[in-house]
Amino acid sequence: MPNSAVMLQVFRDVYEGGRDLIPGWQLPAHAFARLQTGGPEAPKTYYELCLRLDDPRGQWVRATLEQHGRMTLESEYPRFLRAYRLEPPRSP
Repeated sequence: MPNSAVMLQVFRDVYEGGRDLIPGWQLPAHAFARLQTGGPEAPKTYYELCLRLDDPRGQWVRATLEQHGRMTLESEYPRFLRAYRLEPPRSP
C-alpha cells in the first residue's frame, strides 16, 4: 500500500524549495486534492503528468528550479516512487 503521507511530502519539499521562484504555484494543494478525490493512485498520475512537461509553464518551472539549483519533480521521482511502492510495517 502506498505511503500517501510520504508521497505528499515529496510534493511539499519540491514546492518549499522553489515557492519563492514560482509565483502562484499550487503544487502541494493540487496533489492533496488528487489524493482526496482519487486515492493514492491519483497523486502518482498527477506527478507523472507534471513530468511530461508538455506545456510551457511546466517547462518554465523546471528550468527555473534547475537554474537556481533547486530540487525538481524530476530529481525527486525515485523518492516518490519508493513512497508509492512502500508497504506499511506489519503489526506483530
